[in-house]
Formats: sequence, C-alpha cells, structure tokens
Amino acid sequence: MLFKVDTLFGHVIEETDRGVVYQADGALVDGANLRPCVGCNAKCSPGEQDPCIANLPGTLNACCGHGLELTPVSKRTTGYVALEDGRTFRFSGEVGGARIREVVDAVLRGEPLPDGFVFDEDKAWWAGLSENQRRYVHENTTAGLARVVTAVKNGEPPSAAFLAGEAPWWDGLTDEQKEQVWARLGDMMKDLVREALEKA
Repeated sequence: MLFKVDTLFGHVIEETDRGVVYQADGALVDGANLRPCVGCNAKCSPGEQDPCIANLPGTLNACCGHGLELTPVSKRTTGYVALEDGRTFRFSGEVGGARIREVVDAVLRGEPLPDGFVFDEDKAWWAGLSENQRRYVHENTTAGLARVVTAVKNGEPPSAAFLAGEAPWWDGLTDEQKEQVWARLGDMMKDLVREALEKA
C-alpha cells in the first residue's frame, strides 16, 4: 500500500497489525480474490485497464474512480483521463464508465468539458515529446525514483527489493517519507523531461 489508508477498486483499505483490511467490515484483503469495483461491480485486476473504460480512444492512462467521490488520503476527485496530447481531466468516480466514454469522445471532437469534469492546469509530462524522448523518460524513471528515495532517507538507498524490481518505490518507507517522495515526483519528472530533450 502507498499509504496506511488507501483504496482498492473503490474499497477503502487500511494497514493494520493483522494485515491489510477492508475498513467497511475489517475483513482481510485476499489478493487472490479481490472484491469487485464499487462503481460497476466488475472484477478488476491490478495493472489492468478498468473494465468499464478499457481502450478509451486517444488516452494514455485513465481511472474510472471506482464509485468514490474523493480519495481518502488527498481528498481529490478519484477519476481521471490522461489524453495522449498531455491534457488530463478529472471527475467524480460516481459518474460511471458510459459517461466517461461520452466525455472522452466529446473532448476528442473539440467540444468543451461538461459540468463536473475539470482539466488540470498543467499538461502531463509527455506533452510535446517524441517517442524516443518518452522512451528515455520511461527507461530512467526507476533511477530517478531511487535518487528521490535516497534523498528522503538522508543518503540511505531504497530497499533491495525495489532496486531488484520486486517491490514498489515505497517499500520500507514510513508514511512521512512516502509523502515527501510523492511531493517531489513532479520535479523528478521535469528533470527527466529536460534530460530527454537534451539527449534523446
């Protein structure tokens, strides 16, 4: 888990002495039998596209928001669509996959966002980059994360499991350290983009 309290397909989960549990009823999270999405009741798998919005046109990344209005940690709206051109818009996870698809199609036709959908002020890091430049950023992201984690840990390197590609960057970090790394990720990506523009 990234933070002690987080979400998993719309279910609020919490790290406890017993393990990771669903807050609603205290049941342990079974990684082999995850609960379905709160929003559409579909079975989801980590790392795969959300079934209700799979294969959105003109899109690099997206999350349907899984039926939640706000995230339990940042209190931001849960759903987002990051378009190939670098624009990202956000919305409540309660709107549903069909509505998200309608809005993506409308935006790609050049129409304005409807009420309840809002563009981020800044474009995503990949806006305007060539394929080689994007590849450079992707290939160097792990090293960039390792540098940030090392700085947050006052010179101590990240976990061996992260360096071996077996665990996420937050492996072994306290919640305070995770928040510090999270706050520095934007600057890290800007540095990688600058390098890509110079080298790739």
